[in-house]
Amino acid sequence: MNTTTPLDRPLPRSYMTEEKRNGLMHLGQDTVFVFESQAADEAGDDEAGWAWLALAELPQACKDILKIGCNEEFLKAKGFRL
Repeated sequence: MNTTTPLDRPLPRSYMTEEKRNGLMHLGQDTVFVFESQAADEAGDDEAGWAWLALAELPQACKDILKIGCNEEFLKAKGFRL
């Protein structure tokens, strides 16, 4: 897996095994980012969880739901492309 993001930033800390990550790759990079986010959250690393989720190209409906629970400024600060 690359060590930089699509925006040329270093990737957040990973809490998934290489085996699990490779097993998800056939579903696409965005799916891997969402699972990485969940793994980081489960490990108690909220910053990495948000950072991984912000890397995923989420459908607009998902972004709209996030905006309901979190204000737009917060999401932009976390790196979301709204």
